[in-house]
Amino acid sequence: MWIFIVTSLTFFWSAGIKNALLSYFPPSDRRRGNELISTIFWILFGIGFLFGFILFAFPQYIIALFIKQDILPYTHWIAVYLVVSVPIVLVENVLYLNRLTRQLINYTHWSQGGFLLLFLIIAVFDPSLINYIYTLVVATFSRFLYLIWWLYRNGNFTYYSKQAKVFLVFAIPLIFNMLLGSIMDFIDGWFVVRYYDAAYFPVFRYGARELPFSTLLFSGLSAAMIPILIRDGMDTFDLRRRVNRLMHVLFPLSIVGMLISPFIFPWVYSQAFRESAFIFNIYLLIISSRVLMPQTYNFALHQHKIIILSGILEIIVNIILSFWWMQLWGVYGLAFATVAAYFLQKVILICYNFWQNDIPVTRYIDIRYYLIYCVLLFITFFITFNFF
Repeated sequence: MWIFIVTSLTFFWSAGIKNALLSYFPPSDRRRGNELISTIFWILFGIGFLFGFILFAFPQYIIALFIKQDILPYTHWIAVYLVVSVPIVLVENVLYLNRLTRQLINYTHWSQGGFLLLFLIIAVFDPSLINYIYTLVVATFSRFLYLIWWLYRNGNFTYYSKQAKVFLVFAIPLIFNMLLGSIMDFIDGWFVVRYYDAAYFPVFRYGARELPFSTLLFSGLSAAMIPILIRDGMDTFDLRRRVNRLMHVLFPLSIVGMLISPFIFPWVYSQAFRESAFIFNIYLLIISSRVLMPQTYNFALHQHKIIILSGILEIIVNIILSFWWMQLWGVYGLAFATVAAYFLQKVILICYNFWQNDIPVTRYIDIRYYLIYCVLLFITFFITFNFF
């Protein structure tokens, strides 16, 4: 619940600012670029500190927005985690924009590998909830210190107010777009905690996720391609080549995941989580939308209006379908509504790019392979949902 609450409070604006940095960063002016990074760090830290203070001072009001109770344990530690976790979204982008590939790889290895190692140690020796929270705070704080060290080493740790004002005006549409995107998870979670018993929430949340690394790979590819499209132009087929490479890996893995999830979830957790497997299989269908990446061109062309409008329509459709399909299929209806609404937004952006930007869908995906994989994916889903 704490992770759900913290993510709901911070993800949309921190990720929006992070994405704005990718489009706004001046690649030819390193000094101005580092000034921008320093300014954004203070923006993220300041807003994160404000949210952390509100959570620490008024937890009962914040928690009541999400679940049917007004208190959760360890509020003060979660407030600390919120404050230090927000700025570290910059680290990967900072290293990437400065083309520090080796440092980026090394940072990824020690930060994520160390995080996993600490959790495994806790799991073996003293797997209490508070120890996991301590570990979460310590691991996140170490990454926060690394970001501060990097800023100091590059000789810039100053807040530039004029630059901040201009950047925030540029970032507002992207923040709003991320709000529209992240609110989908909030809507699903809110429906579950409001219409089902609180004990059912983990069953839904454990299943309500896509193939774990697919989201990271596609979002990372989209973020990485924005400056490339700006530099090389919209006619490049580089995005298609990279998307096809991912498609040939992730579609087969999604199909395999559908087949084994009804056995894996009860084995890893318990028989009570068997329902999570079928929720997970529904969310795996999102790969058919995720692999379509028209929004990358819209971000590169700074066409934020169509992204926001399509996101608003996506939310409206998701809410309507959630109410309707929940009556028909229960919690499965919530998952189906998310899949349908997400696909609708991609269709809108694909049509916009075709008619307004003269960018056909074949520019960024091989339609033949895509249709074959989608047919196989949906056949597999039908079999697992009805016969497993």
